[in-house]
Amino acid sequence: MSQRRRGRPALSNLNLGDVEEDSSVDHLPVTADKGIYYSVDGNRRKQELLNVSHKKRRLDPRKLDDQLAEWIPVPDNDFTEEDLRAPDVGEGETEPGARIPGKRKEYTSSDPMSLWRPLMGDFLAEILRHEGLGDDDCAPRCALCGVSEHIRLFKCADCGQYLQCESCCLKDHRRTPLHTLKEWNGRFWQPRSLADIGLVYQLGHGGFPCPFPDVARNMVIIEAPAIHQIRIAFCKCSRSDCADNLEQLLRNAWYPATVTDPGTCATFRTLEAFRLYSVVGNINVRDFVTSLERMTDASAASGMTWVPDRYKQFHRMARQWAFLWRLLRAGRGHDKAGVQATRLGECGVSCWACPHDGRNLPDGWREVDAKYQFLYMLLLAVDANFRLKNRIRTNELEDPSLGPGWGYWVEPDTYKEHLKHYVNEKDISTCIAFAALLQKDTRMTTGLRVSGVGGCVCARHECMRPNGLGNLQKGERYSNMDWIVMSALMGFSLLLLTISYDICCQWKINLRERLEALPQHLRLPLDAVKVQYALPVWHAASHNDECQHQNSLSFKDGVGRTDGEGVERTWSRLNPAAFSTKDAGIGVRADAIEARVDSHNYLKNLGQGEALQKKLILAIAERDRQVVAFKDVSRTVERAVKDEWRSMIQQWEADDSRPNPFVVSTKDFPSEAAVRAQVRRDEEALTETGKAPLHGRSATAFLVAGIQIEDGQRRIVAQLKGTALVAADQDNKIQEWRHALLVKIGKFRTLQKIYMPGAARCLEDHEAARDTDLPPPAAEGVKLFMPSEMRADNNDVQRGCVPGLLEMEERLRVSQCENSLVSLRARLHAKRHMISFKNANIVGQVPSTKARTLIEQLGERIDSYANRYRQGYKSLMALKGAEAFPSLRPLQAEDIRLDGDDEESDSAARKKLAMLGSGRGARAPRNAPGTSKRLMSWIWTAPGALDDSMMHDSVRVEWCRAEEMRRVLRYLSWQAAWWREREVWREDVTAEVAAGLRAYARKQAEWSDRIAEFFRKKWDVPAVKVAQDLLAEEGLHQLYSPD
Repeated sequence: MSQRRRGRPALSNLNLGDVEEDSSVDHLPVTADKGIYYSVDGNRRKQELLNVSHKKRRLDPRKLDDQLAEWIPVPDNDFTEEDLRAPDVGEGETEPGARIPGKRKEYTSSDPMSLWRPLMGDFLAEILRHEGLGDDDCAPRCALCGVSEHIRLFKCADCGQYLQCESCCLKDHRRTPLHTLKEWNGRFWQPRSLADIGLVYQLGHGGFPCPFPDVARNMVIIEAPAIHQIRIAFCKCSRSDCADNLEQLLRNAWYPATVTDPGTCATFRTLEAFRLYSVVGNINVRDFVTSLERMTDASAASGMTWVPDRYKQFHRMARQWAFLWRLLRAGRGHDKAGVQATRLGECGVSCWACPHDGRNLPDGWREVDAKYQFLYMLLLAVDANFRLKNRIRTNELEDPSLGPGWGYWVEPDTYKEHLKHYVNEKDISTCIAFAALLQKDTRMTTGLRVSGVGGCVCARHECMRPNGLGNLQKGERYSNMDWIVMSALMGFSLLLLTISYDICCQWKINLRERLEALPQHLRLPLDAVKVQYALPVWHAASHNDECQHQNSLSFKDGVGRTDGEGVERTWSRLNPAAFSTKDAGIGVRADAIEARVDSHNYLKNLGQGEALQKKLILAIAERDRQVVAFKDVSRTVERAVKDEWRSMIQQWEADDSRPNPFVVSTKDFPSEAAVRAQVRRDEEALTETGKAPLHGRSATAFLVAGIQIEDGQRRIVAQLKGTALVAADQDNKIQEWRHALLVKIGKFRTLQKIYMPGAARCLEDHEAARDTDLPPPAAEGVKLFMPSEMRADNNDVQRGCVPGLLEMEERLRVSQCENSLVSLRARLHAKRHMISFKNANIVGQVPSTKARTLIEQLGERIDSYANRYRQGYKSLMALKGAEAFPSLRPLQAEDIRLDGDDEESDSAARKKLAMLGSGRGARAPRNAPGTSKRLMSWIWTAPGALDDSMMHDSVRVEWCRAEEMRRVLRYLSWQAAWWREREVWREDVTAEVAAGLRAYARKQAEWSDRIAEFFRKKWDVPAVKVAQDLLAEEGLHQLYSPD
């Protein structure tokens, strides 16, 4: 018998049994259980794999089965960040032949009002002309039949300005009963109604005669811009056998105010116009109806005449119409189960760009490599709004919302039942006593049924989430916000979630325990979902440093440039409704706010085409800029250090209780006493600069003496500028320093004759060029003529120096630059520490004054070292040029900063991003120090700058706008297919209604296809062309400002 082979046999040698081969998983590793079967006699053996499974692949999103996977929106082949810069007029050199823009040419049409002013009399005369008979003043006659004698003359404002007789007027208006008439009484035009001249409008036939009309009756019809009183007759013939009076009115596009014997209607067109007026122009029912009354007869306000008061009736109709419009757009009329089968949140307009499993995510997205999973992450922003209050009303009728929980509000009954168990909720803050928690039990709520609302929006696109809105009874309590957020997440099936909330540091602490008290359908599966809790950018400043570092949205994986303040901009759209809904009934208020939210979401979706395009352009430009900066940093860091930092980031992302790698440690910062001692040492060293003797007669001593003289000269110049370091006997000290410098300059000239023979000629020429009428220059103004200040030839002899002197100065100047940067960086850290220490610990006038003085002294030292570096760098450029010293650069004022110092480089771009697509009334965030766009100053990447206590990763940013564009197109494609499926869903309706259902479904499907095609074409435009269009728009030339 052969020896049995030890170990597990190779999978390739085993029988896969009945496992079907799948070509899509060829060559993938296989895991399985091995089964060995022996025959009864023991002579045969069979091996088989059981429970076969293929190991998961790490997929790239571009490899998914998705027709949009390879599509690249806004191609950026030739695009650079320079394409987003507006040309600077009058700066720099102009290319030959280039057109220099001059003053804008003035045209007469530039000021239309100036053209109109001379003609105002003519306009007034033409308006008055309409008050008479006009061209027919001499021989008035009917323009239709030509009769001119013994007739009543009418003019219709809707038909035109021609004259009509009574007979022709009745004949022409039997199908248009809502036209506005005027009758000529021989002296002026007088208002008349069609009912006054005997017109009876026939329903059921569109105005045409009916063989069996009902008895004529009066009807008030609200048709903007007036309220009409007409006579109508319902149809009683076979044409309307199956239609009652309500249906006949509705089929005529007249909406009845009541369902029992209606006497008032409003036209569909007027109701739709008011719906838009209310959500766009903040027009309320009272103002709208009053305007219609004034248009009908302005004198009715005095009581002299009468116009029907239809405020209450129109209020009901407008509310019902807005609700029916939301049902219509949600496809509820196509559901055979009926309107009452509407599910929670089904009538809400969902964000097209947010991830929706089964709608706009590609098949297999769950199998994508972990580093790309952020593309399918949902970002939410949560906040409360205390302007949308509602007062308690006595003797109020029970009038709930028309669709409780069907749209954006949480389901009210279960919500109220839940809150009954949290009457005295205790919230404890371990961060700061911020207003939301501190005021929730002390905020004035007397007489209020609702103290505000809590909301949840998608943080990227600012669309309110379905079921993401709820009333607050006593401030921003956890019990309220838990229910609202979890209702907005109902049915959540993604893997990653980020929640931005201005009190998330406290809200998240016991969230898992609080979720146990919620119904099962509202419990977020925290074990299956990775949740990131973050503070929005602007609100984070009110939290302490440790809290900010732990919860900063800028440090969360995959959020890109999201600021988390989108919910605040959404509130700015809803706040105008606060006045009109403060005293409204609870149901009226809910429906009014929901109509505004519905319009807001709809417009946000329509604006995705332009908003995402602009944001992608900014993202492309900033990505390239950040990549270059990151590579500059990485080149100066050893591989072992980078590996250590990567490990720190991975550990912190897995467990945020670990040290945060994005935060500079403060444990090694100097104490206040150490900072004061360092300032004193700096003072003493600078004072001694002007008094130090020349040590020896070597070439090195000669060059060192020259550099020391330069330091002394800068010291005097700084004192003369009136800096913070001012002594009582300043003038005496300056004179002493000048005398010491002159003595030292004299000795320097003696050595200069030895080491720089050619300098004598330069000194003579310089003195000859000086104005002899002026006094000789002070010590700080004397030009030394160091080797680098001689002629720019890189040759010792030609520069008039002894051999080797240029190389000696080069080494000394490099050391001067590097040491100046080291001192500069140390003083920047010390200044940051002192400012933080002062803000956190020092109170009172005397201690604050001392601290400010110390901070000013540190600022003096920073400026001193910066100028010392600039002098050294200037000398090096004169000696060899920038190519010889790649690690050194020109030091600008904006380079002298720590990462995180207050600056406006990012705030302007963040403000522009926030305003894109927001339209009128959006709230722009306040200036805040940016982090995701800020580039690290080069002084922290220069030699000697990188160490564990001073360097941190601040450029780790992911861009996912392109994936959002793909999700929008996928959503629209899904929506079009969804509507086409509903063309034949209902068979329980009449043929006429079924035809309407098919037509509406087809219209919505085609609209979805059209908007998707429009977006696709818009996003296929090259980035360069988009950038040019952006710059051509007024006010967008500052859209991108990296400086």
